[in-house]
Amino acid sequence: MAWGAPGSGAGVEDWVRRLLDDDPSLTSITVFRTRKFGHEEVKDLCSALENNTTLNDFTATSHSLSVEDAEQFAGVLRSNKTLQSLSLGNSSFGNEALSALSGGLPGNTGLQKLDLHSKGVGAPGVQALQQAIAAGSGLDHLTLSGNSLGDEGAAAVAPAIPFIREVDLHDCEIGASGARSLAAALENARDAVESESSGGLTAEGEANGSTPVLARRIRLQVLRLNGNPLGFSGTSALKPLLSQLKELHLGRAGLGDEGAASLAAAMPSSSPLELLDLSDNDIGPSGAAALADALERGLLLKALRMRGNRIGDEGAAALGRALAKGPLLQELDVGGNQMGPGAADLLGSAHKLRKLSLFDSHLGDEGACTVADRLSAASFVQLMELELSACRIGTVGMVRLFDVLESQAAPALEMLVIGGGNPALEEDGFQGRVEALRAARPELDVAWRAGDSSSVQQLGGAPVVDLDAELHDV
Repeated sequence: MAWGAPGSGAGVEDWVRRLLDDDPSLTSITVFRTRKFGHEEVKDLCSALENNTTLNDFTATSHSLSVEDAEQFAGVLRSNKTLQSLSLGNSSFGNEALSALSGGLPGNTGLQKLDLHSKGVGAPGVQALQQAIAAGSGLDHLTLSGNSLGDEGAAAVAPAIPFIREVDLHDCEIGASGARSLAAALENARDAVESESSGGLTAEGEANGSTPVLARRIRLQVLRLNGNPLGFSGTSALKPLLSQLKELHLGRAGLGDEGAASLAAAMPSSSPLELLDLSDNDIGPSGAAALADALERGLLLKALRMRGNRIGDEGAAALGRALAKGPLLQELDVGGNQMGPGAADLLGSAHKLRKLSLFDSHLGDEGACTVADRLSAASFVQLMELELSACRIGTVGMVRLFDVLESQAAPALEMLVIGGGNPALEEDGFQGRVEALRAARPELDVAWRAGDSSSVQQLGGAPVVDLDAELHDV
């Protein structure tokens, strides 16, 4: 039901009443961009939210909110203990509104997720945000992506980042200097936590008769820096983070071979890193070889995303040799890497892979037949998703692949993406072969046309989220 939808009977008064009544069915609200949400609506809603105990999520990202509106929501955060996720304002939100909103964060332990994507904020706004978080907050997930923070903004928010589990800073114009600020903040936070621990501070304890101080711990596990011009220097500065993070996203960061090699060399086998995204970084064979060396050293990495580089068959062979030695890698995306039939060798001994994308590889019929032969090996029992779109596969290769799969090879396979750029798809009768495979493997989703639901999403990518949804009742 939409806020203010014609004929719905659901005006502002109705929603305010439900919030005041703690209606247990109203747990999430997303205000549609066509709905009225001005100052008076904000005021009434916030008044109802102050003592509400049922609403968990509120999103109004398509509306321009004033500083006064932000102050209203800050008042909610000072008293409401139930709201867990908040996303407010469009690109006009700005620094003053963020500073006002931040005033409600100190002492709030209920809000877990704050989404500030593309809010037109910079260093002054995130400085206020950082100070509020430092004063004591339970924030678990912070999104600042799409804001022109630059190195100054990165330095301003950096002190808060070690204490938040997941931080999204993609496309924030952060360079090498900003990366150094992030790394330094982690080192400083560790020193501070150690100092607090040695001083005997606890969540309930006191230090030298002072007011009780909440003990803080380093919580950072996921850092998204995609689309920032880090380059080799910025990448090198991030090395201290490798002993802390479980996920590091560095797509479109200008690493090149030098940056990839530097990062790989700094990864200790004891690193907790499980997912590394290096997509679209102009990484060639030597960078791939360096990453392969890191895998061979026993790195615990479970997912490696390298789509849109240029590792070629030589880089693929290096990764294949590393996979053959038994690392824990379960997801590998090397689509769009100028690979030929040699890309099929990645399946040679990679028996632990659950997801593999060879998108836009020049496999042809030869490579497709090699893939089919690899899949027919009895040891391939864990592969769940395979992407072979735009791989230049003709009828011979596709028939061989389908024959093998119809014989129940790769028994765990749930998704096969073959749409686009494969000549076999244009052959008469191909749809019949697809239906035959679907009949033989009803659990297997075969995506080969744009209309197939599973072909919409890149393997390993984030789920598609409709941010323009209506109000949600559950």
